[in-house]
Amino acid sequence: MKRRNAFLFFVLPFLAVLAFFALASLFQQADLKKRTEALVREQLSATAGILQTTVAHFLDEGRSPEAILDAILSEKDIYFVALLDAEKNVLAWNSRYEGYLPISLREAREGQSGIIDSPAGKIFSVLSAVAAEGGRGHFLYLGYALTGMEDMIARSRRTSLLLAGLILLAGGLFFRGLYRLQSNYVNKAREAESERLEKERFREISAFTSGVAHEIKNPLNSLALVLELLDRKVPADAKGDVNLGKAQVRTVARIVDRFSRVVKAVEPEVAPLPLDEVLRQAVESLAAEVPAARSRLGLESAPGVLVFGDRDLLVQAVLNVLKNAVEASPEAPVRAGGRRVGKKVEVRVRDSGPGLTPEVAARVFDPFYTTKEKGMGIGLYLTKRIIEAHGGTIEVRAADGGGTEFRIELPGA
Repeated sequence: MKRRNAFLFFVLPFLAVLAFFALASLFQQADLKKRTEALVREQLSATAGILQTTVAHFLDEGRSPEAILDAILSEKDIYFVALLDAEKNVLAWNSRYEGYLPISLREAREGQSGIIDSPAGKIFSVLSAVAAEGGRGHFLYLGYALTGMEDMIARSRRTSLLLAGLILLAGGLFFRGLYRLQSNYVNKAREAESERLEKERFREISAFTSGVAHEIKNPLNSLALVLELLDRKVPADAKGDVNLGKAQVRTVARIVDRFSRVVKAVEPEVAPLPLDEVLRQAVESLAAEVPAARSRLGLESAPGVLVFGDRDLLVQAVLNVLKNAVEASPEAPVRAGGRRVGKKVEVRVRDSGPGLTPEVAARVFDPFYTTKEKGMGIGLYLTKRIIEAHGGTIEVRAADGGGTEFRIELPGA
C-alpha cells in the first residue's frame, strides 16, 4: 500500500475520530456547566427562601443587622451576604473575601439570579425581599460560590485532555507499527519480485548455456580424438603444434565445464567445519593456480570457529573471491580472515587495489558481467549462489584506506 493510500484509509479516519472525541468533550463540558448552573440556581433560590424567614424572625427580635449577617454567613457555600433597606441601601454586609462586596445593585432584580466575577471566581447572586413585622421592608442579597463547579469542570477538562493524549499515543504507536508492517511488506514484495526476476533470468541463462555446452562438447570430443591420432602419426617437428592444439582443446573444455557448473542447482551437503580449514584450502588452491600470488596472500587464523556448510563448495566460493582480489591488485597484498559474530560466522577478504566504482559494485555479482579483458563474469556470480544456498549473504564495499573488501556471512555451527 502506498503512503498516500495509507494516509487516506487510516490516518484521516483516526483524525476524524479524534476530532469527534474533542467535540463530544466540549459539548459534554458545556452541558455539565449548564446543568450545574441550573442546580446551583435552584439551590440558591431555596436557600434564599429559607433565609428570608430567618432574617425576618431576627429582625422581629430586634437583632442588629451585623449580628444577623454573622449568623447567616455560617453557611459554607455562601460567599457574601448583604442586608438592604427598602431603598436598597446597604445596612450591613459580610463577605468571605475580606473588604470586598461583589454586588451590583443596578443590575440586581428581585427574584432573579445573576453571575458575578470575583477574586474567588464565578459567584451566583440573588436579591430577595424580606417582610418584617410592622411592614418594614428589607432586601437580602446573597452570593453563592461556584468554586466546586469550576473545579469539577477543570477536572473534566483535564480528564478529556488526558484521554485525548492517550488516544494520540495509542494512535501513534498503532500507525508506527502499521508503517513498519507496510514497509516490511513492501520490502518483502520487492525482494520476492527481485528473486522472481533472478530465477527467470537464471532459467534463461541455464537453457542457453546448456544448449551451447551440448553443441560445443560433441565436436570438441571429436577434435580431441583427432589430435590424439595426429600426435601418434605426425613427425617430431610437428608435435609442438599438435600439443598446442590439445592444450587449446582442454582450455575450451574447462570453459564449457565452468559454464555447466553455473547452470547446475547448488545443493550443499552441510556439516560443521572448522573455518580455518576452509580458508587454508582456498589459499593453497589459489597459490597452486597462481604461484606468483603466494607471497602476497595473508591468512588470519580463526581458531575454534566452526561454520555450517559444504566444504568443497565453500572452498570454491572463497577461492573465487581470493582470485578476484589477487587479480584486482597485482602487486599489493591480499588478506583473508574470519571470526564469529553472534550466531553467524563472518569472512572478510580485502585487497589494496584501486577499488570499485559504485556502478561496478552494484553489478559485480551479475552473471557474465566482468571488467577484465580475459574474464567471463562467472566466478563471483557462482560464489553468490553458493553463499545464498548456505543461507548466507555476501556483499562488497570500498575498504577503509583504499581497496575493496568482500564480506561473507554464513551460519555458525
